Amino acid sequence: MFRKKLNSGGFVFAEFAIALPLLILLFYGLATVGLKIFYLGKIQLADYVLEEEVHDVLSRMIYDARAAKSVDLSNSLAPTFVYRTINEIKTKLGTNNYGTAVGDVIADKEEPRVYMLVGELGKEGSKIDYKRQTGNATNPITGDNYFGETRVIEFKCSLDKNFKNVLHITLEMQSEVSGHKIKISTAVYMPGCD
Repeated sequence: MFRKKLNSGGFVFAEFAIALPLLILLFYGLATVGLKIFYLGKIQLADYVLEEEVHDVLSRMIYDARAAKSVDLSNSLAPTFVYRTINEIKTKLGTNNYGTAVGDVIADKEEPRVYMLVGELGKEGSKIDYKRQTGNATNPITGDNYFGETRVIEFKCSLDKNFKNVLHITLEMQSEVSGHKIKISTAVYMPGCD
């Protein structure tokens, strides 16, 4: 009986000597596949962020252009859309039988919305900021994203030569993670512009 134990112990060592390299190879393969899947997922997520940022900027600009009273393109890298808004001034001269103030004055007020390029075109860190009021308070709408940094390659706005109320917008952006680019050009009819 003592002999059988010695013989079976040697057999377990042989199995272990063969199985250990196979297990190491299996775990290495699983780790390599897992890292590759993680990398491809990161690239796909960065490309999705790039597409969404381009879509978001163009959607905002199209909406603002269609509702604008005028557009100022003196700085082609910072188009400014001007809106008419209502500035209600209440002067309490008295009230009528319904409790409404008599003598209310409603005046037009112009409010700007500016899309401006921050940084140099094509350089790392170039992004588009959005602001509603004059001043330095800005709101980055591209570039700063946890899932994938982006940069602006091309940003142009120009009025049509034949129709002064048609705005041409070109936006090209690049993902810092994947290196992929998206370029979209569109024309927007601005019915409120003079």
